[in-house]
Amino acid sequence: MLPYKNRLTKRKDFEKVYKKGTFYALNNLTMKILENDLEEPRIGFVVSLRFSKKAVERNLAKRQLREIFRSRLENIKKGADIVVSIRKREGEKIKFDNLKADADELLKRSQLI
Repeated sequence: MLPYKNRLTKRKDFEKVYKKGTFYALNNLTMKILENDLEEPRIGFVVSLRFSKKAVERNLAKRQLREIFRSRLENIKKGADIVVSIRKREGEKIKFDNLKADADELLKRSQLI
């Protein structure tokens, strides 16, 4: 579980990142990143109904994303708000290992690690 200080929780903060953030995408993951003045990175996760109609699948995806970013939290650059969302194509199965690789690549592309 991400520490509370590293969570993006307020709707206002999500909207700010969506409006002014820089967009990165790779396979099934998308990220929007916005600089902030805080000493810790804050990360929010979005898994919509488009991903799956089943709450069980959406919650599993969100837990997997949280774990991936929690394990990389020490390496992520300070002072960034990050919104991570996941998307899935029709009939596609998403594997945890693929998510890890995509997350690492996106963090490198965005120069956060």
